[in-house]
Amino acid sequence: MHIRMVSPKDWIWICIMGTLGNVISWLSIMFAPFLPTVSFGPYSVSIALDLSHITTFISALYGGPVIGGLTGIIGGLVAANEFGFSKGNMITGFALPLGKALTGVVAGIVMAAMGLRDENHHQPRFISSTLISYIPEAVYTVFIFLAVFPIVFGTPIFVLYPIIVGILIKAFVEMVVEGVLLLSLANNQGFTTMVKSFFIKS
Repeated sequence: MHIRMVSPKDWIWICIMGTLGNVISWLSIMFAPFLPTVSFGPYSVSIALDLSHITTFISALYGGPVIGGLTGIIGGLVAANEFGFSKGNMITGFALPLGKALTGVVAGIVMAAMGLRDENHHQPRFISSTLISYIPEAVYTVFIFLAVFPIVFGTPIFVLYPIIVGILIKAFVEMVVEGVLLLSLANNQGFTTMVKSFFIKS
């Protein structure tokens, strides 16, 4: 698969979509908390809706894996603060944007392989693409919680199991919602034409 180089014009798109992703992240976190803050001594954990990946998926669909990954890492900064740094959890603070970048990269590959930029869009394909794209980030998240946290913080693994299950269930629900949103945007001729024209090299 051809990997496009990131141009100055691409960086404008990445910054715009990354910023939009952070705005969406903040709004969804503020208005849809699922689990109030739970203290584990030196750090705390909370679970809330985070729909920032919609901008990651848009960038991955039309710009490819590199642009999707860069949008993901920038769009994850608010979530990194809300779920990590502000809770005294430096590990999540640094790890979360990297996980979002991983989803962006994988989404660019998966969506290209599934031919989702074609004119014929089908809902199951879009939803399955977002679900599949999140799987590596899900594995990464499990590793952070069940392998890194016990070593760094000394938190017993059995205490973290309910947290990680809640995070994964919430995340896969988000992927379904974002898959539906992505399909709606892709079926909007004006939106699709605008985005595709942005990525046409002059």
